[in-house]
Amino acid sequence: MSAYRPEEDFLPPPVSLTVTPSAPEAGKAVTLTATLTNTASIPLRGTVLYLAVEDTGTPDSLGTLTPGRSVARTWRTRLADDAEGRIVFTAHALFDVHRHGSDCARATSSVLLPYRSLPGAFDNAGIASDDALTVANIDGSNSSLSAEALASVGLTPGATVTFDGVPFTWPDVRPGSKDNVVSSGQTVLLSGSGSRLSFLGTSTWGDGKGDGKVVYADGTEQAFSVAVPDWYGANSSAAVVLPYRHIISGRDDNPVSLFTFGVDLTAGKELRSLVLPKVSDGLQSGAAALHIFSMTIN
Repeated sequence: MSAYRPEEDFLPPPVSLTVTPSAPEAGKAVTLTATLTNTASIPLRGTVLYLAVEDTGTPDSLGTLTPGRSVARTWRTRLADDAEGRIVFTAHALFDVHRHGSDCARATSSVLLPYRSLPGAFDNAGIASDDALTVANIDGSNSSLSAEALASVGLTPGATVTFDGVPFTWPDVRPGSKDNVVSSGQTVLLSGSGSRLSFLGTSTWGDGKGDGKVVYADGTEQAFSVAVPDWYGANSSAAVVLPYRHIISGRDDNPVSLFTFGVDLTAGKELRSLVLPKVSDGLQSGAAALHIFSMTIN
């Protein structure tokens, strides 16, 4: 029998994890299959394979796994009725490698469910108060909107404001909390009907350009594109201009702009969901990103 030689043997053996269906729905069941393969030259003793779903674990004892052997285990679990966004699953293997020591290996897999509302999709804190600049980062380089500057133009938490004849509800959150979504192709559930779906937001590091789509209750889809100007400066097409912003070194007295934009809808058709424009893969300093703070059907 081979002895344990950490400098040669360990690299931990790989674990893989698959989820089916790959695009599940809230309240529905998913099947998770984890596979552990012993690629080491020694047996793995007392092997236990755990599946973790939302911080709860389900163990399965595998005993001894000889070199070259693979073992798969399958679990079935039901997603919560109110599940939304990214759901992460983890397979974690624990095993003894010699009499006085153990090791582990793990794999993760995730699914992305539709968000139940736009606030549910918020993933960025873009607003900070003037006396606590570091709690928000709208552009990946520690800049932010000022809560006090927003209040000076009526954009206080939970306020209803009207731009271009369209009412919007400003996020009802404290400075430093997640208050906008970086538009990256997320799906948001919708209901109702109207003539236009309107957004209130801005872009950082350049114009926010990308394609999205509206899905109606009858299954038909409507593609649309956006091109939202960069926030820096007093843009003549802005819905509202703020007198200053925060940067990493303090207050910057150059103005910044917020914009309205949207897509015309088929009147009378019931809405099912929205796929936000794919502008970026999240927030990164130097890369254009579109931030959406509010939307309304009008």
